[in-house]
Amino acid sequence: MTDVVPGAGTLDDGALGAGQASEGGSATGSGIDRMRLRSFIGLTLGLVGPRANLAVSGVLLTLLVSARVSSALAITFALTANRLIGWLAYPLLGRASDRTKSVAGRRAPYMAAGLLIMGVCTWSYTLVGGFWPLVLLIVCVKTASVVFGLTNVAVIPETFGKSRSVKAAALIGLLGVVVSLVIKGTVIATWKANDPATWNLAFRMAGGFMVVVAFIVLVLVRESAAAREVADRERHERARPWREELVEVLQVPNARVLITGIMVFWAGLSATGYLAIVYFQRVQHAGANSQTIAGWVSGVPVVMLGLALGYGLSRVFTRKQIAVCTPVAGTVVSLVQFTTTHIWQSVVLAFVGGPFFAAFVIALAPMLLQLLPRSGGMAELLGKLVAPFSLFAVVFSFLAAWVVDLTGDYRTIWLWPAAAGLVQAVVMCWLRIPKGQERAQMGDLVQRMGDSIMEQVTGRDRSLLGGVVTAADADSASIFDMARHILGNPYEERSDDDVAPPPEEGPESAGTGTAFPA
Repeated sequence: MTDVVPGAGTLDDGALGAGQASEGGSATGSGIDRMRLRSFIGLTLGLVGPRANLAVSGVLLTLLVSARVSSALAITFALTANRLIGWLAYPLLGRASDRTKSVAGRRAPYMAAGLLIMGVCTWSYTLVGGFWPLVLLIVCVKTASVVFGLTNVAVIPETFGKSRSVKAAALIGLLGVVVSLVIKGTVIATWKANDPATWNLAFRMAGGFMVVVAFIVLVLVRESAAAREVADRERHERARPWREELVEVLQVPNARVLITGIMVFWAGLSATGYLAIVYFQRVQHAGANSQTIAGWVSGVPVVMLGLALGYGLSRVFTRKQIAVCTPVAGTVVSLVQFTTTHIWQSVVLAFVGGPFFAAFVIALAPMLLQLLPRSGGMAELLGKLVAPFSLFAVVFSFLAAWVVDLTGDYRTIWLWPAAAGLVQAVVMCWLRIPKGQERAQMGDLVQRMGDSIMEQVTGRDRSLLGGVVTAADADSASIFDMARHILGNPYEERSDDDVAPPPEEGPESAGTGTAFPA
C-alpha cells in the first residue's frame, strides 16, 4: 500500500487555503460541496439495493431452492456455487475497480452494474423453471452482490474522507434498514409456505428496488477530487504480486496458527450455512415468517449483549485461555443445538454463544489485524480478504450436505461446527503470546479507540457535506493501517508517541501510512 506523500494532497476546490486549515473558517471550508451532496443522496438510495437483496437472499431464497430440489447437496450447490469462481473474481475485480478511469469514476460503474444484475436476476427467481436456470441466477446475484459491496465500502471514505466515514455510513444506512423492514414485513404478511404464488411479491419488490437504484447510483455517485488524485497515482504504480504478499503475511508471528484456526472455524460455520434454514423448517417446523422474526431477535440484541459480556470475559481470562476455550464453548453450543426441537431454543443458544465469540474477537483482534493484506487499493484489499474464506468454505459446505443426503438427517449439520471447535481449540494451543501481552490491554484501549473513532472516523467536528477532503483523508486503502494503529501491534513495544493516531485533516497529516513496520 502506497503512502501519500506529505503535502501532496489537493483540495476539492483545487487550492490549499484557509478552508483546509480550519473547516468553517472560510467559504471553501464551510460551504456545502454539491458533488458530495449528490453522492450522499446516491449512496443513501443505493444502499436500498443490498438491503433489499439481504431481505430475500437468506431464508426466502433457501426455501425457494428447497422447494425445487430435495437433496441437501443440490441445495448447498445452488446457494454456494458462486464461491467456486468468487475466490478469484473478487480480488481481480477489486483491482480492476481500483485502476478504472471513467466519466463516472472508479466505483459507480461497478456498483451500478452489480445492482442491475442483482435486480434483474432477483426479479426472475420465481419466473424460471427447473433447477439449473435458478442456480445460474443465484451465482450472478451473489457474485454481483460482493462486487457491489467491495466498491461501496471503498467509495464512502473516498467521497467523504476517512474522517467522516462512520458518520456517512450510519446516515446512509438508515434508509436501507427501512426498506429491509418493509420487505420482511411483506414476507410475514403474505408468505405462505405451501402456496408458491405468494412468494413472488417479495422477490419482485426487491428486484425492482435494485434496478431503480442502479441508475441513481450511476448518475449521482462520484468520488472526491482528492480520491481521484490518489487513484491517478496508484494507476502508474506496478501492482505487487499476490504470491509475494502471501509470503510476507506468513512471516508474521502466529500467522500459520491464526490462519489455520480461523479457516477451521469458518469451515465449521459454513457447513451449517444455508442448510440451517432448511433444518429450522423441517426439524423445528419454523417457516419463513418465524425464521424472519427469530433473525430480528437474535441479531442486534445478541451483538450488543455479546460485546458487553465479551468485554468482561476478556478482562478475566488471558488471550490464550480465550483462544482455546471459545471454540470449545462453540462445540458445546453446537452439540446442544443438535438436540433442539424449537426455534426459540436456537435463539437462546445464540445469546449464549455471543459473548464467547465477542471475547475471542476482542482478545485476538490486534494479532489478526497484522495478517490483513497491505498492498493495493481498497477494493483489491477487500477482495483479497474475502477470497480465501470464499474458497475454503465451499468444500466443507458440500461435505456437510453430502452427509445429510447419506443419513437423511439435517441434524448432522451441527456435528461439523462441533468437530471444528475441537480442532480449532487444539490448533490454538500453539498460539504464542508475547511477554507482557498475556491479557488484552484494555486499560487505555477503549479510550484510544473512542478518541480515534470520534476524531478520525466519525468526524465529530467535521461537516459531512462541507469542509475539505485531503488526499490523505481520501486514501481509503489506508483504513487497514489505521485499524492496525488504533489496536496496536502486540509484537512490538509501544511508546508514548503511539498512544493516539495522528490527525488526518490538513497537509501535515498526509502520508501517515502504516503505524508499524510490516
